[in-house]
Amino acid sequence: MRQQLTLLVCILLISIPSTLAADDDLSRTILAHKLVSEDGNTQPLIEWFCDSDSHVCRDFAEDHAVLMDRDEKLVWLSWHPAYNEDDPLGNGDSNIRSDELMTITPAIRLDFQRLEGIGDGTDFIAKNAGLALNGTIPSAGGIVEADIPLEITLIDLNGDDMVDEIDLSSDFTPRVNLSSDVILNFVIVEWYPEIRNEGPRPPHTVKEWTATAAFSKEAGNTTSIQHTFSAEHISSAEIEIDADDAQRFGVIAFLSGHAAPEGAVAGSNPEPGIPAVVLGLTEADLPTMWEGTPSSEAISRLGFLIFALLCIGIIIITERQREYALPRITGRLLTDGEDKFKAILEFTIGKHDATLEKVEVLPPWKMKKKPSLNHLKAGVEKSIEIGMKCDTNYNFRPAIIRFSMEVETFGGWVMDLRLTSPITSTDDLEEE
Repeated sequence: MRQQLTLLVCILLISIPSTLAADDDLSRTILAHKLVSEDGNTQPLIEWFCDSDSHVCRDFAEDHAVLMDRDEKLVWLSWHPAYNEDDPLGNGDSNIRSDELMTITPAIRLDFQRLEGIGDGTDFIAKNAGLALNGTIPSAGGIVEADIPLEITLIDLNGDDMVDEIDLSSDFTPRVNLSSDVILNFVIVEWYPEIRNEGPRPPHTVKEWTATAAFSKEAGNTTSIQHTFSAEHISSAEIEIDADDAQRFGVIAFLSGHAAPEGAVAGSNPEPGIPAVVLGLTEADLPTMWEGTPSSEAISRLGFLIFALLCIGIIIITERQREYALPRITGRLLTDGEDKFKAILEFTIGKHDATLEKVEVLPPWKMKKKPSLNHLKAGVEKSIEIGMKCDTNYNFRPAIIRFSMEVETFGGWVMDLRLTSPITSTDDLEEE
């Protein structure tokens, strides 16, 4: 009983934090926090518009998995316009982005521009696109016309250690005067699925996207930009982020548009006929629970984790003690071929004495005579024989013998022993 009480106390204590969190609907807990400074570089930005239900898209993504790898010093975004209802990744943000860049799936853009000689839709040839992509990457990127440091904070609203909100902030500073069309984009990306090779699910999938132009476009002026991906946005985008595994997701901030013409004031119109470019880009993994957490919260989490591990250890030790303490009962049901049955039972007593208080056989089987075995000493092995009987219409069914016993220190226990009938056939099993 003492071990059972210990288990109950552990379970109750472990459940207290989640219970308290559930009662506080207004709590906002910082799960993790991260600062990402501007590194002075802008990687090439590849935007891949795909339909995971299309074999052309799937084959292209598989063939260019190495290019998608972030170690290649480029940023790859997989957009999924929701034109095909069979694509589980389709979303409205991808529709808007596709319209902005005037694409037809499948399509690819490098720093907002088409690859030379590569068409969209039915004109898209995967092999040619791959060759063109490899040949143009070295000349892409490299423009840095603004500093975009990022501060990322993951928020839990209900105490389940799942990310409910993502707070972003940036002290945005243009290095040159910017034109009126400049926009700062924030994208949440799932770098890879929770389960690798999880069906039609390419890496670097765009899950949520927002943009703002509410900042100073004058060189040297710093604007503090704040944005929150709210719980509603995250839920509607079907984003599920466990704080322990948050690095599966990332944030990309990229600046699109034009620098102001030479000698022009900030916010002036761009020169006509010149395509927009990537003016700056910052990317980062989301921080995990243990990254950037306030020391007070980290200590409390570590303490709770140690306590939880201690409780689990107690449970394991208790179960092991129970395993060695309780009697082990095995047996066989035999017949002499003339509808006479007997159960041969083997008792191996554990480390504690036991008292066999009751033995019963569940219908349709019956005992001819109750066993005389009563007190069982620790460490002893016993063998007994019990006469059994059953109606011939049911004697193919297994016999279940129930033992009620009192084990020293561990209290009362009930054990069922299931014995297969010696006349059981395949047909009998199907009927049962």
